[in-house]
Amino acid sequence: MKKIILYISLLIIAVPFLAAAQQTVKEPSTEKSFPAEVKFKYADKDYSITLTGLTVRKKLFFKVYGMAHYMQDAAKMGNEADAFKQVLTDGKAKQITMDFARDVDAEKIKGAYTDGFKEHASKEELQKIQPMIDKFIGYFTKEVKENEQFILRWLPGGTVMAILQGEEKPAITNELFARTLWSIWFAKSSIVDRDDLVERIVGK
Repeated sequence: MKKIILYISLLIIAVPFLAAAQQTVKEPSTEKSFPAEVKFKYADKDYSITLTGLTVRKKLFFKVYGMAHYMQDAAKMGNEADAFKQVLTDGKAKQITMDFARDVDAEKIKGAYTDGFKEHASKEELQKIQPMIDKFIGYFTKEVKENEQFILRWLPGGTVMAILQGEEKPAITNELFARTLWSIWFAKSSIVDRDDLVERIVGK
């Protein structure tokens, strides 16, 4: 009897922790679910990153993907401007997860990223990072299907990891490249509602 009582007591204690570990958050427009926390290892270092916000990428009237952004040890900011500055500064691990709501062919994906880099870098900056851009664009060789994911990670030191449809691509290390890539979603001319992506780290 004592063993049964002890087991029940331990179960009651454990349930909240299990729920927290499995917590997911739904992006309302696409109804895509994302974990509230992501853990991974790179170069023998463990990372734990937490959700800063969710949004949706739309093209005309079509929903393209639900998107989640994560950051390591994200500080609470008093306004969006400071939050964006924090996100676009190297030094802490960050992640973008895109869960597609429709099929998109490879050429459209390549075109979108090509335009994004041109939009968010000066001519001089583009010249410096063009080899990295070409390498990155070359990763998109397959049509993406509905419910497949792209994961982009910006690690300290300007290292960008791309995991596309479950396949990890070679890392690209350049801080300017990483910041320009993230600017596609976090600069003033963002392709999404960028305020939603920092909602959890902005004090209201």
